[in-house]
Amino acid sequence: MGLPERAEGSSPEDFAEQLIKRTLAPIALSASFAVERAHRIPTRPLPPGAPPRPFILKVLNYRDRDAILAAARKLKDIQFDNTRLSFYPDFSTEVQKQRGQFISVKARLREKGLVYAMLYPARLRIQDGDSTKFFSTHEEVSEWLDRKG
Repeated sequence: MGLPERAEGSSPEDFAEQLIKRTLAPIALSASFAVERAHRIPTRPLPPGAPPRPFILKVLNYRDRDAILAAARKLKDIQFDNTRLSFYPDFSTEVQKQRGQFISVKARLREKGLVYAMLYPARLRIQDGDSTKFFSTHEEVSEWLDRKG
């Protein structure tokens, strides 16, 4: 997210490979690292001043994908031509909806300083001291937080 329109030029796959190597360096990628496909989300023409369309890429190896996402999380502030880039996994609409239901409880977890992670497809793992809790719905998390105080 955030990549300026047309920055990828005529070869989006080559551009994406170089972008990852430059912006996320040093990153441990496999010897066979390759971007299989890269493109913008198709849409109607954008009005002036609209944010750039998402740039989606598919890497050949899932380990490279995981390394890219981990490096992006670690670096946090990733810049390209004075614009901030963000990296996210591309989930189906259904999975995005399921994960979106956890937004309010994740805010409560951050307020309480609890460490959490979203597991695929939409399961929340919370580290509470020495114990680890798993939740499948935001209601379960909310009830647990209410009991915890």
